[in-house]
Amino acid sequence: MTGTFRTTVHAMAMPFVVELDEPDPVEVEPAVAEFHASLVWADEVFSLWKDDSYLTAYLRGDLMLDEAPQELREVLEACEWYREATGGGFDARRADGVLDPTGLVKGWAVARASAHLRAARASGWMVGASGDILVSEGCRRRIGIADPRVQGDPQGTPVVDVVELGGTFTALATSGGAQVVDHIWDPVTGDVARHYMQVSVAGRDLTACDAWATAITGGGPRIVPLALAQGLEVLLITGGRYDGTFDAQTSPGWPSVR
Repeated sequence: MTGTFRTTVHAMAMPFVVELDEPDPVEVEPAVAEFHASLVWADEVFSLWKDDSYLTAYLRGDLMLDEAPQELREVLEACEWYREATGGGFDARRADGVLDPTGLVKGWAVARASAHLRAARASGWMVGASGDILVSEGCRRRIGIADPRVQGDPQGTPVVDVVELGGTFTALATSGGAQVVDHIWDPVTGDVARHYMQVSVAGRDLTACDAWATAITGGGPRIVPLALAQGLEVLLITGGRYDGTFDAQTSPGWPSVR
């Protein structure tokens, strides 16, 4: 198959855009189907909105951790690792005490599911997951960072920056309250986190980028040096002005093409 195959699948209450460059025409649809099935499975394990998910059953006390898929333990252990690595900036336990690993699950699920895309034998691939992007090695993509003032689908609207993925950086995660207002809390104070309007993190591992973007959004400026020490780069939109504009800061290696 010549050119780029593009499709959208839905899982976890969100769309996932998949692009494969010059895939095998016989293998492309089965590969995307397996990718999709992996995301649906992740929702069945980790959803806090489904009464019959493994996580919900575990939190109710109806299920022992050893009775759940091993990936549930893996993700919960990863949440604890990131809590320590981020100095408490990332914390899967909400202020009300409920265990909520959703700040990690989406990036983890995409990274896990993307292994199925290799079966398409494409020269490169990209997955877009509601603000988070993962590309294969050598797959060059220029990605716009959405304006946090835009509500709803930002497709076609002006962007705050454009970055290139596929070289040093293959993953990009963005966190903030643009689409879901006040849904991230400061783990130290327990209050709604309003340190930044929006945070984007670029690196090589989407799970890490997702976790650190959440950590910086929740924990504020003290988390940024810890992220940079991990080899990550950041874009921080630091607040609005009275005229509707805003300030932004980037780390020295941020992969902007502007």
